[in-house]
Amino acid sequence: MCSTVIIVVAIIILYRFLTHEKLSDYIVVNDGVVVTKQFSVKSQTAQQNTSAKGSIFVWGDKAMAKRMRIVTSFEIDPKDFGGMTIYIPKKWYIANILSSYPENQKTSLQPYASDRDMSSLGDDWRNQVEVGVTYVGNPAGGGTGTVIIDLVPDRKAILPSESFIIGVAVGSSTKGGVRSIGVDSIKIPISLDSGSKN
Repeated sequence: MCSTVIIVVAIIILYRFLTHEKLSDYIVVNDGVVVTKQFSVKSQTAQQNTSAKGSIFVWGDKAMAKRMRIVTSFEIDPKDFGGMTIYIPKKWYIANILSSYPENQKTSLQPYASDRDMSSLGDDWRNQVEVGVTYVGNPAGGGTGTVIIDLVPDRKAILPSESFIIGVAVGSSTKGGVRSIGVDSIKIPISLDSGSKN
């Protein structure tokens, strides 16, 4: 009887030891990341302080991109109705968006992913994420924040070593009564073929 109890207790302890989740502070930084890129863009419109800077991380193997994350910190001038737009390349889909915008602002404004007619985006882009953009009316009020966009590729369409471009545009201007949005922009080329991490 006593030996049976000891065996059962030993089995329970062994089971809990083998199935218990092991906690550790050890972790591999950038595990699986094959490309990292930094970017920065600032509005050149007079008396307008709008800017964005961030990093792009791409995971993959054998020159095949598997997922991507765009992390962007930005400041939108209170007078700027153009805010910030991030352009998503062809063959990539938005999986998730996290945003802290607006930080330290007394407003209920929220970022949104535009779902209008995408045919106007041209050949490079499939979608866009806009923050603080107002097409009509007064500016949204500006503010600061961080947005994180997770992207996944169309695995049936994307090719090994295929390059693609992320676009980031900021700022606005009015000339002759015509409003222009995203007047200052950059294109960030991403290529897995180069093997570069910066």
